[in-house]
Amino acid sequence: MGLTDAELQLTELLGQILELLRWNQVLGYSNQYLLHEKLGLSPEDRKQVMKAAAAAVEQDGRMQDWGKRLIEIQQSLQLIHERMTAGDRDARGDDDLAPPAAEADA
Repeated sequence: MGLTDAELQLTELLGQILELLRWNQVLGYSNQYLLHEKLGLSPEDRKQVMKAAAAAVEQDGRMQDWGKRLIEIQQSLQLIHERMTAGDRDARGDDDLAPPAAEADA
């Protein structure tokens, strides 16, 4: 049957997130090395640098954009799931809203 548009978008989004996460790890480890080994910053100074970096990350709009896209994809997938399960119930005759046969004849 193939993937739905929402599923394709989700896989693309996950790929982007994983790629950026990898680079963030590389940069984070290299920065920690530089702060500790080359600059000889005290733990307090390193903590202040990390706070400033965390604040900069919060300003990055990509995280918010990804969150919005993920919510949209989840909603789309939920609708698809509901349609599929409703179609399965209809095909089996499992209509939850239909009264039992004994009540229908009364």
